Amino acid sequence: MTITFSKSRIISAILFAALSLSANIAMSTEHTVTAVAVKFKPMFVYIEPGDTINFESMGGHNVETIDLMSPEGFEKINSELGENISFVFESEGIIVFKCTPHWGARMGGIIVVGQPEDPSAILDGYMATLESDRSNLPAKGLLKKLRKDMEKKGLL
Repeated sequence: MTITFSKSRIISAILFAALSLSANIAMSTEHTVTAVAVKFKPMFVYIEPGDTINFESMGGHNVETIDLMSPEGFEKINSELGENISFVFESEGIIVFKCTPHWGARMGGIIVVGQPEDPSAILDGYMATLESDRSNLPAKGLLKKLRKDMEKKGLL
């Protein structure tokens, strides 16, 4: 059995595939987080899977994700001090990050990717980790502020 396609049908299929691919690329967005003194601005970033975050003005700062406060299977980020970096976030979840040398001054932030399933339980779980790992205690205030922000936005 031989299947034949007309040139117009093949061209239509190629155009459809190209448009679908460009639509997915066009839908991804770039966001910027800036290090200002000992704060990240904005402190909370709400993005969609496939979006990019550019960390800028990083002189004297780095970005390190906290293992116990990242989704299971998330690949750890730990940038070099002073390096402006960009990351694409593919999977839904809530990710807490910090500036390692300024963590004692509570320099951190949180990325919410997509619409994670049961964000309230995720935040409760992250708070519970503070009992076993006191080195992440500066995250407590961030998590409380995120909860309020998410409630205000109707996400909890």
